[in-house]
Amino acid sequence: MLTTGGVLVWHGGSRDGIMSRFLERDWWQTRDGTLYAQERRFDPLSGVLTVESRWAGSKDSGHREHRIRLYTATRLAELCANAGLIVESAYDGWRDRPLSQRSSEMLLVARKQRVTRKLPARERRR
Repeated sequence: MLTTGGVLVWHGGSRDGIMSRFLERDWWQTRDGTLYAQERRFDPLSGVLTVESRWAGSKDSGHREHRIRLYTATRLAELCANAGLIVESAYDGWRDRPLSQRSSEMLLVARKQRVTRKLPARERRR
C-alpha cells in the first residue's frame, strides 16, 4: 500500500498504439535459420490480445500462446483514481517523450493523494 505522496510507476503496452499498428500475422527468420511465425487476435470487449507463436529450426521447434490485457491511458487513469492515485505524467515507454496515440508502450507516473473524508450534507451546513 502506498502512503500519502507515494509514487507508482506503471509500464506496459498501450492499447491505442498497439492497435494502430496491429498485424494479424507475421513471420521472420533468424541468423541460425530458425523460422518464427506469429498470429494475433484481439478481443475489443475484454481488451485481451492473444498471440500464438510457432518456431521451427534445425535444433528446436515449438509452440507457445500468451495473452495480455491492453489498457488505454484513460482507463488506467480511471483505475488509479479509484485507488486514490492521480496520474501526473504519461510517457512513450522509457523514453523522455510524451505518450502519443502511436506509442506502443506507455509509462505512467501516479501519486497517492491525501484521503479526505467527505462530510454528510447536514454536517457541512453547520
